[in-house]
Amino acid sequence: MRKWLPLTLVVCLVFLSACGGAGSQSSGTNGSSGSSAKGKTTLKMNMVLSQTDATFGYWQQFAKQLEEASQGTLKVEIYPSETLGKTTDMIEAISKGAPILQDSDPSHLSDYVSDFSIFMHPYLFKKPEDIEKAWKSEVGQRLSKDLEAKGLKIVTLVYFGTRHLLSDREVVTRADTKGMKIRNAPTKMWNEVTKTLGGNPTNTSWSEVYTALSQGVADGAEAPLSLLYSSKLHETRKHVSLTGHLVATTSIVMSKQVFDSLPPEAQKAIEEVGSAYPAKRVELISNLEQEFRGKLEAEGVIFNEVKKDEFIEASKKVSEVFPEWSPGLYDSMVKAIE
Repeated sequence: MRKWLPLTLVVCLVFLSACGGAGSQSSGTNGSSGSSAKGKTTLKMNMVLSQTDATFGYWQQFAKQLEEASQGTLKVEIYPSETLGKTTDMIEAISKGAPILQDSDPSHLSDYVSDFSIFMHPYLFKKPEDIEKAWKSEVGQRLSKDLEAKGLKIVTLVYFGTRHLLSDREVVTRADTKGMKIRNAPTKMWNEVTKTLGGNPTNTSWSEVYTALSQGVADGAEAPLSLLYSSKLHETRKHVSLTGHLVATTSIVMSKQVFDSLPPEAQKAIEEVGSAYPAKRVELISNLEQEFRGKLEAEGVIFNEVKKDEFIEASKKVSEVFPEWSPGLYDSMVKAIE
């Protein structure tokens, strides 16, 4: 009961706000999403990223594209740094009909459809383009439909960045990480990512990573280069080993109920802009990675190549830890992207 009440308040407050936004531009509303007959539906886009994050501007452009393509039927308001609430709470609210667009990595989606954690399988994706292939494949669309049955619709699913290992030593082989305490988020798949790297999982929230590294609670951390820099983690460690263990993705999800209530122009805008965006993000993020490698090197960070064979071999055992996955899920995804 203590969890239900705050969530109900979140849904009600966001719903009322969205209705007010749409109602101020028209004479009436239609449906629980705040959709109006003649005006705009307001969708509130709750981002994990802060306004200073290098990719925040990309999402601002995405929101603008949605508005323009909707022919005046959508208004998208962006809220940085989880201003509306924590991601997990927002996704639950969305599943119940809240008019929110939420930034979400696959670990949150797997809370609703367990197979979605396959998108975080280390060394599954070899290049950024594999993400779009996986999402639009037969197996990817099946997972999307399963998610819609839970009340959640994927608007887009894009490349977030390739994750590498920051530590106090040069890591070339998997033996080099033996005994290393590697920070990761407290989820089953993130623990497996660290184990694939050969280290010991050390669970902390992202906001605590800098402190964990500074105080020796963690010996290393993994992230895309842009995050290593923007979070200033390079101040605590000066080696980046190019493990490339995860070609990472993030998504924008919305309520299936809200989507179904929208006028055709808005639905078409969401489908077309969302579908086209993965390809655009590949180029944007790839350029960004080159930029931030240069910034890190200028700060004295040393980069080294990694012999990946042992890491890749270790990753093949990850599926064994997920008996809840559909039979043959990993092999099906490999076929989809190859």
